[in-house]
Amino acid sequence: MQNKANENAEKLQSVISDDLFPQVDHVSDVKQVIEEMKNTSQNLREPQIKGILLLRSLGSNPYLHGDKNPYKEVCEYITGQGKTDVANPDYYLDTIEALIPKPPKPIVLAEGKKK
Repeated sequence: MQNKANENAEKLQSVISDDLFPQVDHVSDVKQVIEEMKNTSQNLREPQIKGILLLRSLGSNPYLHGDKNPYKEVCEYITGQGKTDVANPDYYLDTIEALIPKPPKPIVLAEGKKK
């Protein structure tokens, strides 16, 4: 009997202290999700891919540049770190916001029309 009273008291205390919904305890979880998103943060569009292919083709032309490709670093930057550097911050903010638990919306019961 005492055990049940303690359980009820704990439930009541959690309601009073507004601890109804789980809290985000670990920042590392959010950080891990963001780290995973870095490679997909900015998708390359068709014109960008065509430009990269053109630079690679020009760089591999021995008549223009010999055996050295001067565009290699640019292409690697655009396909790697560059995607993260130009990513819209909203992409990350929306993800962080989605990870935060939200309370359910209250259900409003309206009286029906009386005839």
